[in-house]
Amino acid sequence: MSCADCHNPHGSTSKAMLKADSVNELCYTCHTEKRGPFLWEHIPVRESCLNCHSPHGANQDKLLQVARPFLCQQCHGNTNHQSSFYNAGQIVGGGAAVSSRMLGRSCQNCHSQIHGSNDPAGARFQR
Repeated sequence: MSCADCHNPHGSTSKAMLKADSVNELCYTCHTEKRGPFLWEHIPVRESCLNCHSPHGANQDKLLQVARPFLCQQCHGNTNHQSSFYNAGQIVGGGAAVSSRMLGRSCQNCHSQIHGSNDPAGARFQR
């Protein structure tokens, strides 16, 4: 990847000299599977990929701005799940192991279709 893959250094009509009309349209040129249309859309995805991702680099997996589950909790702090269960200090089984919700993909262990889903049962982005 180089700067010129996304930006036009000699000018464009967009604010950041992007090669497309919007950030999402630019991202969709390579990431077509994220485009949709989806029966169930995750609204931040439709607004801007930059709501969750940092295109110029990040220390997190998949160029996320913040590590999961903390990225999800920025908007989904008051859910049916116990928020304190996601804290890194939370121990399950009397100190036997760290909560499985803190490992791996965390929220995406269950909510795997976070960009959107066309499954009739996918209202919670689970399929």
